[in-house]
Amino acid sequence: MSRITVGFVPRERFSLAPESLKSILDAASVPFELIVVDCNTPAEYWDQMYPLLRNRENTKIIRTDRYLLPNQCRNLVLEQANGEFICFIENDNLVDEAWLSRFLSAIEKHQADVIIPLIMEGRPGKAKVHFDEGLGRVREVNTPDGIKWEVTPRSGRKENDIGSASRPQEFMEAHCLFFRRSVFDRIGPFDGELSTSEEIDVSLALYAAKARCIFAPECFVHYVQPPQPIDPSDRGYFLTKWDIEHARSSHDLIVKKWNLVRPPQLVGWVEERNLKGSGTLHIWRNELQQLSQGRPFILVDMDEWAYTPIVDGLRHIPFTEHEGQYWGAPADDDAAIAEFERQREAGARLIVFAWHAFWWFSYYTRFYELLSSRFQRIATSDHLVAFDLDKRV
Repeated sequence: MSRITVGFVPRERFSLAPESLKSILDAASVPFELIVVDCNTPAEYWDQMYPLLRNRENTKIIRTDRYLLPNQCRNLVLEQANGEFICFIENDNLVDEAWLSRFLSAIEKHQADVIIPLIMEGRPGKAKVHFDEGLGRVREVNTPDGIKWEVTPRSGRKENDIGSASRPQEFMEAHCLFFRRSVFDRIGPFDGELSTSEEIDVSLALYAAKARCIFAPECFVHYVQPPQPIDPSDRGYFLTKWDIEHARSSHDLIVKKWNLVRPPQLVGWVEERNLKGSGTLHIWRNELQQLSQGRPFILVDMDEWAYTPIVDGLRHIPFTEHEGQYWGAPADDDAAIAEFERQREAGARLIVFAWHAFWWFSYYTRFYELLSSRFQRIATSDHLVAFDLDKRV
């Protein structure tokens, strides 16, 4: 019996699945059991995938005729996995030949329950580090309703993860994770009710169980974002995954389940993906264009909107900025205020917070109080907040 089960599951689309599956099957450095979940994969992609799987030993195909959410797919794999270790990998990732052997070496070296890889966003040779900077540590806080958990942002630039040393880590991305099978005896299966924030839920479950989770940057995969606009063959599943009302209920469920002060992620992310799936991202761009009216503006987006149609052609300045590039979150309030004053003096007439950075309001409290007390807030929504620097309170 193979020591490793690889569970190949969908995330939000199917169009990269044949290429992703081939990269996994071409990587034969260690033997593994493969379980593929086919939840209504469009025929044009399944016809490319099935020949790769046909007659391959130690392979199972779990098929349904309806869309399933990623966690539901993971649970199907979990029920049938035989390996001592389980690697869940989503169908929009590419791997190299030694990827699985690196995971195996890391989990044995560190005697870990989970190995968290370095997720690189983009194809090999032109990728950047992918990680939600809002997910750092868990801390207990006293509230009028008793002690609750709060998820605090990570410290340091995520780009520094490349070539860094392995370390214990509380939060992870769900694109690819390598588990010791026995840890599920302690945390149970994945929550099949969730459509979003699955990585937060499993991270908190592992944290509560005091599982040993190690970030090992020598273990890496390449996550490939979907093209814009979304391929019509992917649109149905994409919009199922990024349904806004389901996302709201998922966030509410996580807050209640883990007794959190607030949701670590916001619905703005889902709105953005939903607009991408429906091909209407220009709605947000038009909103930004109307707010800025051609003026240069500070964009606090943690480098998420910078290269998308949302800001294409607009005069946006990254925050923080160094030589025209995004330079990571500020170290503290003083650094945030100093950078803001520098950019304002250099000509910025507006500051816009994308939903990715809404956690700044409760983390950089003095910076937020300065903005609120001095400048007019001219927009508030699930996806952006804007202050006009030409309009004083």
